[in-house]
Amino acid sequence: MTRKTKRQQQVSKISRKKGRFISQDQVFVEELVTEEIETAEESEKWIENDIIEERMEGEAVEDWVDDETVENWTEENLKEFEEVGERLTTEVLCWHDGAAKSIRAVYTGNSRTTVWRKKNEKKRLSDDAKGMKTLDNFFKNTEIRSSETLHSLRSSPFPSSSPFPEITQNPLFSVDNLHKRLEEINQQCLITKSVKKNKELFTYDHLRRLSIRRFIQLLLDGQGKMDASNNIAQAVWNKGTYMATCIRKWGSHFIQTGELLVYRQGKHTKLWSLINDEDFKNECQVWLRQQTPESRSPTNLKKYIEETVFPKLTGHIKKETISEKTCRNYMHFWGYKYDEKKKGVYYDGHERPDVVEYRKEWLKRMFEYKKSMKDFDGDILDVVLEPQLKPEEKEIVQVTHDECHFYANDGQRKIWMKKDEDILRSKHIGRSIMVSAFLCPCHGLLQLSDEQLQVNPHIEHKEAVVLRSIQSDGYWKSEHMLDQLVHQAIPIFEILHPGCTGVFCFDQSTNHNAMAGDALVATKMNLSPGGKQPKMRDGWYINEYGEKCIQSMIFPDNHHLKGQPKGIKQVLKERNLWPIREIRLTCEQCSGKCDDVNLERVDCCARRIMSLQPDFCEQRSILEEAIIKAEHIFERYPKFHCECNFIERFWGFAK
Repeated sequence: MTRKTKRQQQVSKISRKKGRFISQDQVFVEELVTEEIETAEESEKWIENDIIEERMEGEAVEDWVDDETVENWTEENLKEFEEVGERLTTEVLCWHDGAAKSIRAVYTGNSRTTVWRKKNEKKRLSDDAKGMKTLDNFFKNTEIRSSETLHSLRSSPFPSSSPFPEITQNPLFSVDNLHKRLEEINQQCLITKSVKKNKELFTYDHLRRLSIRRFIQLLLDGQGKMDASNNIAQAVWNKGTYMATCIRKWGSHFIQTGELLVYRQGKHTKLWSLINDEDFKNECQVWLRQQTPESRSPTNLKKYIEETVFPKLTGHIKKETISEKTCRNYMHFWGYKYDEKKKGVYYDGHERPDVVEYRKEWLKRMFEYKKSMKDFDGDILDVVLEPQLKPEEKEIVQVTHDECHFYANDGQRKIWMKKDEDILRSKHIGRSIMVSAFLCPCHGLLQLSDEQLQVNPHIEHKEAVVLRSIQSDGYWKSEHMLDQLVHQAIPIFEILHPGCTGVFCFDQSTNHNAMAGDALVATKMNLSPGGKQPKMRDGWYINEYGEKCIQSMIFPDNHHLKGQPKGIKQVLKERNLWPIREIRLTCEQCSGKCDDVNLERVDCCARRIMSLQPDFCEQRSILEEAIIKAEHIFERYPKFHCECNFIERFWGFAK
């Protein structure tokens, strides 16, 4: 659209100006105008009718007064004209109340669009300023006394002739602190990148340390921070002012903290990754745990993500495909690695809470025993240190036991061979033989000499060692272990160590913890009488009067079930311990079917109640009963602690 002419602009303003003024009395206005026109016609001096009408209608007219007529005006005519104009503005024209509605208001800068635009701009600036320090954080409002200022100037490491002397000297930049930091950075600069060591040391960080060291040296030489940083930026980096600023920032941070400033490049990426999505992560990790090691691979993970995870998860996840390399990176990030299947370390219950507790108690007992034991010293342990015994106190000797298997094809793996010699070995381990032996620190294997065997003809065996082949002799059972202990180990020990007490130590195997056939074991009992349950020895309990009562575990002869073993229910009823509510023989917690086990349970099932009775709790194994009967001490090594048994070294030497 073309620009309006001056005339068009004036005409467009006429309608706006028409409503600005109106007459108070339309009749009075018409009469006044008529009278003025007649006066003008009579005088014929300065105005015409059409010009008056045009003026009343508000039209803009140029040159509506003839210049020649104006020149002929007299003072009376001018005075009369001024009176008419004054009457016109004061008496005829007045302001209408609604006349200003059509007039365009004056622009004050508070329109709706402007307010909205300024509000959005202010919000954008506030969002950009989040996390940024304000200007007052970069300045410290400190009042320094004149004496402190003089002291700081005197202790300044820079010469007084410096063109920019520092009035306030930071104590961190003192000479002592700078020398201290210089020694630290010198030690760090000596560390270089190696293939085997310091793999994570980057060349960029090494250059930064060199720059910091040079920066501190120049400060100690008297240069200012600006000059020192500019020189280093040009000499080391071949850069300008920006690198000089970075060097000052690195140096100040190291002088203050003694640490290299963390390099933040690439640490503030704003890219979104699937690995940050919790739902996606949980779906993938659950699937990986469900797979076998052979089927767990980046290829299968890629297939699962594209076919299952992406269609299942909705929302901001809009991807349809994923690369195999990305899946491999995800698996590495979640703790998986691609490696060859090989034998690794077996993690047992070495630090299990119950094992740790038993180990502490066992060590306390062993240290008490050690006070009454002989000690050995010297390069070859040939010096015997006798214990300091009290009157009527017996010497204690530790005796350890263990079993070991030897195979027919056991032999040295490395042998001497001729250049062209090839020795074939059987791939099978061969037949085996089990050796059960007892050792003591002073004699080694418990064995008698020929003279001792002649003096003691009642001893059937010369040594407490049993050789047993599984193929010909069968398995090694608890009765075989008991026979070796009672007829070989204990008699030979008493001959070798007369008047001493032996501490017989065994490992925590089921064979060594086996009970006697009539032992009080709750797991062997049924809920009802009879059935397949052993006939147990008599038990005991404390009645309501505090008396110890002996209880038979077999029905008496006058009972219709005479000779049959009592069940748990009958035994608890006789002890007044059977609960009113019905209980099962074994609950899920005691049978191991429940993961959440309450260790403080006492009446969850019948066997639990029975096993907590004092006579059942003090029941000993068959080996412990035999050793205590012989007036010796029985000990079990802590579980998963084969290193406590010194016989393991003997087996290693024997093999």
